[in-house]
This record gives sequence, structure tokens and C-alpha cells, in this order.
Amino acid sequence: MRRFVNRNYPILINIYTVCILYLLFFASFRDFPNIPFDIKTKPFDTINMYLFQVIKYDKMESFENVLGNIILFIPYGFLGILYPKLNQFLWLFLVFFITINMVEFSQYYFQRGFADIDDIILNTAGTLLGFLIYKKWFYIKDK
Repeated sequence: MRRFVNRNYPILINIYTVCILYLLFFASFRDFPNIPFDIKTKPFDTINMYLFQVIKYDKMESFENVLGNIILFIPYGFLGILYPKLNQFLWLFLVFFITINMVEFSQYYFQRGFADIDDIILNTAGTLLGFLIYKKWFYIKDK
């Protein structure tokens, strides 16, 4: 399994990234066209809304939003396969954090969604979870 992941990751992550970008910019649709595009800067506001308000009438939407934002970004924790510098926690965190901020604010700028601090938190958590999985089960240190 390790060998398969290490060998095929470069191709798979590029295909996966195209799919994620399509999902973030083109496949999303607005359920509420009357709500203006916005930048949400209050941490955990959207997460709390999904966990304590939305879940009462739509558990699947809550699950998709909160856990989906984490699960979808786990593969980016394996970026150390492509870029050895990203085998270090701090470098991976900084590079991903800056990149996901650019993506979130691009969604707002191009009016393809909201720029939400909670999405940044959840996406980063997913990447860091992926990093821990990668380090525990897939990382083979060069000797």
C-alpha cells in the first residue's frame, strides 16, 4: 500500500486537485440567491450553526459541511511525497494555510461562494489529519 501511494500520489493528487477546484468554483450552487456574498470572519460561527441549528432539520447537510470540509482535504497532508520540505509540520501548515486562504477569498472575489474562516479551519484540520496519517503509516524516511 505504501509503495502504491508513494508511486501514484503525484498523478492522483493533480487529478484530485482539479476535481476539488471544480467543486469549489463551478459545481457549487446557491440555494439562497437573496443572500449576498460575504466574508465570514468570526471563528466557529458557521461550525456552531451547523452543529447546533442546522442539524435539527437536516443532519446530512451538517455532516456534509463539517466533516466533508475535513475529509476532502486529508489527501493534501501527503504532499511531503512530492515536496520533501512539506514533510515538516510547520512548512506544510504554512503553505496549506496560505493556499486555502487564497482559494477561499478567490471564491468570494469571483462570487462563487463565501470566504469563511470556518472553512479555512476545517480544511486545514483535514490537511493536518492527513499529515498525521501520512507520517504514521506511509512515510518512509530516506536513509
